[in-house]
Amino acid sequence: MNEQTNQENVNQKTEEAARAAVEDGDDIREAVRNITLKALSEGQLDLRRMREVVQAVLRGASVGIIMKGTETKQALKEAMAGVDEALAASAEASKLAIQEAAGSIKNFSTQNLKQAIEDLRALEDMFLDTVISIAKTSNITVKDSLNSLAQHARTSGTLVGKAAAKAAGALSSQLGQNMREGVSASAESLLKAGAQISQAAAGFLDGLAEALNKTGNNKQEK
Repeated sequence: MNEQTNQENVNQKTEEAARAAVEDGDDIREAVRNITLKALSEGQLDLRRMREVVQAVLRGASVGIIMKGTETKQALKEAMAGVDEALAASAEASKLAIQEAAGSIKNFSTQNLKQAIEDLRALEDMFLDTVISIAKTSNITVKDSLNSLAQHARTSGTLVGKAAAKAAGALSSQLGQNMREGVSASAESLLKAGAQISQAAAGFLDGLAEALNKTGNNKQEK
């Protein structure tokens, strides 16, 4: 099975899991967060892959809402909040991966570190643009709710936006000297190094997801 086919299978399973979570209706926010975290931690944690995961989750959630006939806006609000929390965790994972890469500055160029930080800053726009994209292909009820929620999120801000801005600011300050001293790299080297950072970020996210799940389980037990 090639990488593309594997990712398509993961996306399909993610969409089905999100649909089932919304149909079940039991703590949609936490269920969607965990589904999103699991999908994001498989493979590379880059913008393209993250966009695919968000698309799959929101498509599944939208179908689940239609199938169950539940209160659309509230269910979508919870689903979006779950995705938002997962993306905020991914921002922290990306920060850790970039810091690790910066420790091997000889292997990672200025362009690598700057691009990774710019990708962090783009997370909120990616999230909300994807919400709007899913809205365009949804029925009128889901469409109106998603557009309204996206507009509100742009005005009030998101968890991922805050987490990404904080992480990017800290990295820019912390790695400023290293980035000024970094060397240029070829396009091939940039792609290879970028993939290494994305893979490392997925690994960090897997650990963060496990910690979040334990915290959730502890709260339920109490």
